[in-house]
Amino acid sequence: MKFSINLSKILICLFLTYFVISCAQFQSSPEKKEPTKTAKQEALEKQVERRDINLPPGSTILDKNSGITLSKLFGIDNTGDVNVESITFEVALDQIDFMPLVSVDSVSGVIVTDWYSLDNGNTRMKINIRVVDQQMNNESLVVSLFTQTLSNDRWVDNGINAEQSQKIKNSILSSARSLKIASEL
Repeated sequence: MKFSINLSKILICLFLTYFVISCAQFQSSPEKKEPTKTAKQEALEKQVERRDINLPPGSTILDKNSGITLSKLFGIDNTGDVNVESITFEVALDQIDFMPLVSVDSVSGVIVTDWYSLDNGNTRMKINIRVVDQQMNNESLVVSLFTQTLSNDRWVDNGINAEQSQKIKNSILSSARSLKIASEL
């Protein structure tokens, strides 16, 4: 009997030791402090607020390393690859954020949306965007808006709506230029 009591005490001690060691591994992570903003970042944020400009999610305009360098000017990243990810690309993503996306490739500058229904499901549209370069001129961006209408339970292709495509293109370029001006202040 005495032996079984000692054995049970040893087992309890071993269990408690194991439990304490296991719990010791769960340490609370240190609190993350928000980085302090530089004077440039604060000035840009104020300028953006005054102009009522909405920065796209993940925008790097206000980042500490957002200055102009030769590699950024020529669109070359640290690996030597050409990269067309730019303000224009980010603005384009922001402008069509209400639509479901099929493909987004920041390296090639291509954004492809899925079909988006309008008019109680009787019309739908799809947008393809390609940012060609970072110049922010008319040739720097290609926008194609495709529309279809529902007729006899079949989607009928209406082709590219050139007028609406041009309006979207002008809106993206105008917003991108405004953001670029704000970032240079």
